[in-house]
Amino acid sequence: MFPTMSNQVNHSSPYPAGYIRYAFEMHVAYDKVIPCKIPHPKVNELVFEKVNPADQFDPKWLMTIHLTEIYSIEEVKEIGNTIMDDVVDTLALILNAKVSEMKVVGYGVTPRPGEGATAHLLVPSPNFSATGKTGGFKPSTDNIREIQDALLRMSGLKHKNLIRLFRYAINDSHPVVQFMILYLILYEIQGNQSEVDRYILKVAPTTPQSSSPHTKNLESIYTRLRNEITHRTNIRPETTMAEIINHLDKFKRIVRIAIKSI
Repeated sequence: MFPTMSNQVNHSSPYPAGYIRYAFEMHVAYDKVIPCKIPHPKVNELVFEKVNPADQFDPKWLMTIHLTEIYSIEEVKEIGNTIMDDVVDTLALILNAKVSEMKVVGYGVTPRPGEGATAHLLVPSPNFSATGKTGGFKPSTDNIREIQDALLRMSGLKHKNLIRLFRYAINDSHPVVQFMILYLILYEIQGNQSEVDRYILKVAPTTPQSSSPHTKNLESIYTRLRNEITHRTNIRPETTMAEIINHLDKFKRIVRIAIKSI
């Protein structure tokens, strides 16, 4: 609840500043604060920080959006909601890491001159649970710089829908779902199956190939697996899934390169 303000305060004037803070999970081990700029007229700075920087296994992160002059808490939340998904998509693509949905854990405004208190709201932090621990990815200085550069260019990024699909793919727990979404992204970029294979071999020349049972043309292992899922019913699904699991990481790399090159 907001504190009672003096009747002499001009409520039509903006608050000097505001902020909104989100909590999310990401298995990335980085013990420094990551400041970023984004192309939004009311965003002064966006800051990422690990909740427990000394614990590389703890996936809890915070993102705070620091705003310039603002007129209401509602405007604070609207700005946060507008940019949040694009930020999450960018993190997932650059770091090739699962990033959970962000949840608001706090927001507020700096008081106007003459006001006696800060209009400040907090909501409870989300509860997280886990059944085990896995080591976090350790980003390099180049990775951090790439995040900062990508966020700075966020409004001009092309094909944001494909970047979002990539996040959906790597966040899914089923390898076949991951694989099919990734192949869809590559197909959307290249236009047809032949061009998909041409691009795959350009980026990864040692990719295994085999003869198609229908056209007798060579196809990459990724196209073969995709076709086995969609219309080659003579192959056991368990066999196809096992191959997908073995090659999924390499395929993610190929698709990430494709997205970042358009």
